Amino acid sequence: MDSYGRPRQTSRMSRLASFVLLLAALFLATSPVHAAGEPDVRTAQIAEEGSNISWGHAIGVIDKPIDQVFPVVVDYANYAHFMPNFTKSKVLAQRGNRAMVYMEVSVAAGTFTLWGQFKLSEAPAEGETRVIEARLQEGNMDAFSATWRLTPVNDGARTEVDFKLYVDPNMPLPSSVFSRENERAAGNTVRALSSRIAYTLEHS
Repeated sequence: MDSYGRPRQTSRMSRLASFVLLLAALFLATSPVHAAGEPDVRTAQIAEEGSNISWGHAIGVIDKPIDQVFPVVVDYANYAHFMPNFTKSKVLAQRGNRAMVYMEVSVAAGTFTLWGQFKLSEAPAEGETRVIEARLQEGNMDAFSATWRLTPVNDGARTEVDFKLYVDPNMPLPSSVFSRENERAAGNTVRALSSRIAYTLEHS
């Protein structure tokens, strides 16, 4: 038993360790490339009670009024055209800013696809701040939540974008990898929103 069982067990553990290290490298291999004119975005991780995975949090100020920013945030059908790593975004049902949306996200350099059906809706305003929330209804992830908070600043000439993202994709990787990925994705999302707004205004 010792002469056969242990080598096989060691081999399986080595393969699993190599697989985990490979996935970690794939998740973290792509660094964000910042284009000229992108907003200065601050990112952080926020602990989630009862979980080892943290929220990703990003704040940036976009040089456009909120009435030009908000329509892009609620344009759920076009998320696949600008949201980082989104490959599909199909509105299944919608009434005003409340919608059920099917979305797919490519992760780990295209090795895996996360999919889900999400409920997106506008929450009650917080003063001048408009809030959009996304919650996973079903899919191949353990959890997904996101929140946009858009606040007019500089007498309404600009918009502060406060974005939070929590994803637990149910993969065999250390929780710290997902926490870093949530933070990175949150920052990239705010930058991508800024680019999409510029594109939308240019082609309107």
